[in-house]
Amino acid sequence: MSKASIKINSQIHEILQDESFNNFHVTQLRDAYLAVSSPNQDPIEARKLIYRQIYRLVNKGLLLKKGTKNSKRIVYLKSEHFYEAKFVIQSTAAVTINQTSAAQTITDDTIKQLKERLKESEIDLLTSIGESEEYMRLYQSFPEMKAHLESQYLQAREKSSKLLGQIKAIKSALSHQLK
Repeated sequence: MSKASIKINSQIHEILQDESFNNFHVTQLRDAYLAVSSPNQDPIEARKLIYRQIYRLVNKGLLLKKGTKNSKRIVYLKSEHFYEAKFVIQSTAAVTINQTSAAQTITDDTIKQLKERLKESEIDLLTSIGESEEYMRLYQSFPEMKAHLESQYLQAREKSSKLLGQIKAIKSALSHQLK
């Protein structure tokens, strides 16, 4: 086997370098990783990272996979090549910083979009309220147009109710994002 460099997470590398850590399941490696990683590490993201690292190591022939496909009983063993491999250790701090800044950008964009939608809905609501009030004044001034004006008034009121519901939903989403 060629001595190609293999990128690996520093904490996973540390765990796998332990001689006693062999014949392991994915969940065992994940649990060990979560034990040594930061306390706010997302378990789902940790599982994805573990699977990517194991997949890469199996493809490079550094880990051997024992068990049937799609079985929960799959066990991974270190091959002879594992001990000969040259690993390039990846720092987890850079990955965490990139993920945090990306999440912050998404949150800022979301808040901006929600505030714009809220403003639009509030303007639409004021317009609808003004429309329904005007239909009432027209009805009082022109009672002979009662049938037409009453149906228009009811439509404007219904629209106002829908807009109030939209505003409430947007405010709820906005308050969730601001937490």
